[in-house]
Amino acid sequence: MIKKQVIAGDTFPIVYKHKPDGELSDLPEGYDYMIGLHQEGSTSVTTFSYQNGDIDNPDTGIYRWEISHEMSKNLKGNIIVEMVIYSRDASFVKHCSEPIMLEVIPSFMNDQLDIE
Repeated sequence: MIKKQVIAGDTFPIVYKHKPDGELSDLPEGYDYMIGLHQEGSTSVTTFSYQNGDIDNPDTGIYRWEISHEMSKNLKGNIIVEMVIYSRDASFVKHCSEPIMLEVIPSFMNDQLDIE
């Protein structure tokens, strides 16, 4: 498992490079890329989908999702980030081989920010 420390309130991207045959390529038509976040030890999952417009495709084979300040400042403890690619009829489902664990460091400075 990939481990990364983040500070609650930071904005940061989760980037996936789609390389089914070793070269970057976009998802086939009718496929979706989904990211799920859940607290370690919890079954509650928040998901974000490429087909729903939550995840950007800024370049061939690159899928990027930005964690906002509002979302990040509410994260606590260890958060598991999992990714899956699947076809609409579920005849193809491929989980990414290595989930990411975000170790969230609390920050009390978020309350001091004057953001409108």
